[in-house]
Amino acid sequence: MRPVQFVASTLGIAVAIIALPFVLLAGGPIEGWYLGLGLWLANWGLSLATGKFALDIEPTFAVGLAGLSFIARAWIVVGILFVVALRFSEPIALTAAAVFIFAFTFDLLGRTVLFGITQKIRKAEAGE
Repeated sequence: MRPVQFVASTLGIAVAIIALPFVLLAGGPIEGWYLGLGLWLANWGLSLATGKFALDIEPTFAVGLAGLSFIARAWIVVGILFVVALRFSEPIALTAAAVFIFAFTFDLLGRTVLFGITQKIRKAEAGE
């Protein structure tokens, strides 16, 4: 794996980790960072597991499964954050939401870049 590919594939987790000093400098609760990181790691792991499973099924079903998984994971994260905000602490939930959304956004960006790189390599190998 090339360095650019490695960075693209791990961009979300890197941003989640880098968010810690920003959370602390802003006076945010570290528990919120832990929760955001934990939610991100669970989301990322489920995304990878869904992707591996989808490789062995028909493309139409794979797309449906990926979409369903994407939506279900979003609802689960929002539900958890909602419960934390109502039952425990709004600052923790808001901090976790910020960490999660930054990691999610940068992961999506990294996956897009990785897909472009992979397609370019495939075309080059095919001689196009």
